[in-house]
Amino acid sequence: MTPPDPTLDLGTALLQGHDMIAESIAVHDARWGMSSATGWSLDQREGRLVWTFEQHTVSADAQILGSWNSEAGSFVWAWDNESILAPLCEVAERVRAYGAEHDVFALTASPLRLDETRVRDLVALAYRVGGCTGFFHPTEGPLTSYVVFGEVRIEFADGVVEDFEVRLP
Repeated sequence: MTPPDPTLDLGTALLQGHDMIAESIAVHDARWGMSSATGWSLDQREGRLVWTFEQHTVSADAQILGSWNSEAGSFVWAWDNESILAPLCEVAERVRAYGAEHDVFALTASPLRLDETRVRDLVALAYRVGGCTGFFHPTEGPLTSYVVFGEVRIEFADGVVEDFEVRLP
């Protein structure tokens, strides 16, 4: 995950973030079928996200940006959620620092009352500012978590192992 250009304006970052998330999801789906996983898990102690399939398993180091409760209309940054271990908040903390440096209130305050459209914009901005290359957003009931990752390890049933990472601008 690489940091953004310090001269990047927020409007551009927001648009790029939306495009980058869409591209990342499409590339991961095409390469190893991310959206068709039969299951997934996140081990906070290990900091690893694992997707399971019939013929392979995929894993990656993970970071959590935050979570949104659709019933409450509330977004909470990972750094403000005591149930998330600190090592999984490093990208969210980097986004927070960027927000403080550039006076972007929404990147430095938590919780935030937001509708789904504004949450998507906030997460797209964070994705771009955080220099992320992988994006996963599982939903369980009213809660959606926003998880980012980098290089993935694909382990096939026949023992073949491949590493793969999306390269975004």
